[in-house]
Amino acid sequence: MDNCGKALEKNPADLTVMDVYDIAAVMGQEFERIIDQYGCESLTRIMPKVVRVLEILEVLVGRNNISAETEELRLELDRLRLERRDRLEREKRHQKELELVEDVWRGESQELLSQIAELQSQNKGLMSSLALRDNLSDQEKLQQDGMSEKEKQVVRKLKEVVDQQKCEIQNKDHELMLKSEDLEALQMQQHRLMRMNQELRQRVGLVEAQGKAMIQQRSQLEAEAHAQQQELGELRRELARLRDDRQEGAPLSAHTTPQTQRRRRAKRPSTVEKEKKRQQPPAEAAAGARSVEASLWVECGMDQDFLSQCCGPADSPAHPSVSHNTGSSSPSPTHNTSPGIEDEEVSDLLWEALQEEEQQESDVEQAGSGRSSVEQGESSPPRFTLQDLQEVLQERNELKSQVFMLQEELAYYKSEDQEEFLLPINPMPSTPPSPPSNEQQESGIKRLIFTAVMPMVAAGLISDDPTLLPIRRLISFV
Repeated sequence: MDNCGKALEKNPADLTVMDVYDIAAVMGQEFERIIDQYGCESLTRIMPKVVRVLEILEVLVGRNNISAETEELRLELDRLRLERRDRLEREKRHQKELELVEDVWRGESQELLSQIAELQSQNKGLMSSLALRDNLSDQEKLQQDGMSEKEKQVVRKLKEVVDQQKCEIQNKDHELMLKSEDLEALQMQQHRLMRMNQELRQRVGLVEAQGKAMIQQRSQLEAEAHAQQQELGELRRELARLRDDRQEGAPLSAHTTPQTQRRRRAKRPSTVEKEKKRQQPPAEAAAGARSVEASLWVECGMDQDFLSQCCGPADSPAHPSVSHNTGSSSPSPTHNTSPGIEDEEVSDLLWEALQEEEQQESDVEQAGSGRSSVEQGESSPPRFTLQDLQEVLQERNELKSQVFMLQEELAYYKSEDQEEFLLPINPMPSTPPSPPSNEQQESGIKRLIFTAVMPMVAAGLISDDPTLLPIRRLISFV
């Protein structure tokens, strides 16, 4: 039963006669089950048709098997014919090669025979000439002996000249090998210097960016100083007005309005800080200026030309040592001869004016108690002190410096990745070093390497690596 089920699951092209028989057995079993259930009358018409279909299937499967065998035999016959044809072609080619080899052998044998005949004729001629030379007289022999001595002297001189030329050629070869080694070392050093130049350009770009940022910061500071000077002028004008009012005895409340009071209240913290800064000793101000100039010098790499290009020739800070000396020898031009007395008077007057303003503000607030909390919040907007602004600026500069450093590291790693794909410039085969000759003169390449490259090695700009071995050897010669 299992075999019958497998026969039904097979591919139609793979069926055999036994598979057809298995299918017929399966169908017979099914017919028996139907006859047992429903009787023979239900299958009287379909049974002959099914039998006929099975017979036709048997015939077709038999033909298919026969055609498959014939196809295999036909393919085998074609394969044998191809092999026979190939064998015949190989035999023909072999026969042609044999004929060619035989022709070549015949030609060579004829050439050898002709050479043998020529050599025999030459041998005969030499034998005849030798017989003639034997018949020469003694005088001729003596003359020939004298001529042979002259020829010997000429040959000796020629040998000496040839030996000298050989020595010169060997020396030239040695010099050429040394120059090729020097050229290879110079090319490697050139590659390294190109990489260093690229890194230095990147650093110069970073320094220029830092200089631009410092110039912007300086402009901001100058704007803040200008604003502070304007505020200081306003305060001085206000102070003069207060003095006039006090001298005239006029009440302060008559001249002050709520808008001016709010403006003064907003300006009060900044004015107090400005007065404190103004009352600082001149030594601290000079020290702060010196620290700013020193930081500018350090960040710009002690380059006066760069500072003059960035800040202008008039605004560029001087060297820290010069500024210190000048600051210690001459006082600041903005300082007066008696700053203490004026500052004390100004501070006293400001303090009195502030107290009077506070008293008036308290009166105004008591009079206008019906105001809402929202209006009070709007009348006193949030303010920042100068210290808070300085901290924000300092944090911003630190973040900028971190960004510059990260950009520099990224560019460095990118350059390293690109250098990994670069091939060495003009690679030359390595030759074993030969002992240097004592008579060799110093070349211009050695002098160039010693005068140009070695100062950078001594300064630490070029690290110690195997590419400097030819340079060390040249230094040992020097």
